[in-house]
Amino acid sequence: MDLSVIHASELKELAANIGCEIPLDRAELLLAYLDAMLEENKSINLTAVREREAAVIFHALDSLAMGNKAFELRPMSCLDLGTGNGFPGVAIACLFPRAKVLLMDRTLKKLKAIERAVATAGFEADQFTTIQMDASEALAHGYGKNFDLITTRAVGPAREMGILSKPLLQKGGQLLCWLSEGVEVAPALPGDLRKAGNLEYTLPAPAERVRRLVSYRRV
Repeated sequence: MDLSVIHASELKELAANIGCEIPLDRAELLLAYLDAMLEENKSINLTAVREREAAVIFHALDSLAMGNKAFELRPMSCLDLGTGNGFPGVAIACLFPRAKVLLMDRTLKKLKAIERAVATAGFEADQFTTIQMDASEALAHGYGKNFDLITTRAVGPAREMGILSKPLLQKGGQLLCWLSEGVEVAPALPGDLRKAGNLEYTLPAPAERVRRLVSYRRV
């Protein structure tokens, strides 16, 4: 496959290689967001990955790994904790169009840039909500047991994310943690979060690396 210019059909094929099925129109929507995000990145630091094809692999494709059947996701109420540049939260909306996604971050400028990129990409207006907040404050602001899916990517160690996420997850809800190669996968996290799924996969060039996505379910 020629990855010099990645279009929606190529992204769909790359996703299939890691066990994720995404409709062509949703792949187009995800790439539209990525392009809008990269445009925002010219004035606001959202990602250090500035080359489009590397960003497609490192952000869009990596985020789509959650669509693998190993995780059996059917989310309706989702939180992307420390969303940063909108990934993987925006990918949730592409994989699961009925899901409502809360994008949480401490930096208001980033959230405003994400809002503009989401609008430019053409998402439904009510699919996303953004909130400027540290995750440690979420319980005090009424988000206890609100979510059936929480995602965290490049935010912090899984143990810390488990502590923050446990009071926000519904019973049976899942926390998805993206881990780099060599990071130990714990069988459980504090607060009755037990490992429910584990996927190791390799991202292709130009962002080649081994990745691991782990799911912890609140029991």
